[in-house]
Amino acid sequence: MPRSGAYRRQANYCRQIAERKRVEESFEDARKYTESIVETIRETLIVLTSDLKVISANRSFYETFQVAPEETEGRFVHSRGDHSFDIPAIFLL
Repeated sequence: MPRSGAYRRQANYCRQIAERKRVEESFEDARKYTESIVETIRETLIVLTSDLKVISANRSFYETFQVAPEETEGRFVHSRGDHSFDIPAIFLL
């Protein structure tokens, strides 16, 4: 019995869902691996976007600068806390 167009579309759709799930799982594994590396570094470490927004930082950073992730992540590095990173040279990075 020949397969209908609807059956092929449905099979293709299922393959696309499976592939998307596989890619999402791979991305999540990579994210967790990267976070574990950031956390194990003893020196202060901060991860920034190209426009200097804080993506994340490690425990050493938060302890050294006495700030919490909630008041740091997602904000511009130069506007966090007491403006201790409001340094003109930082914009040259």
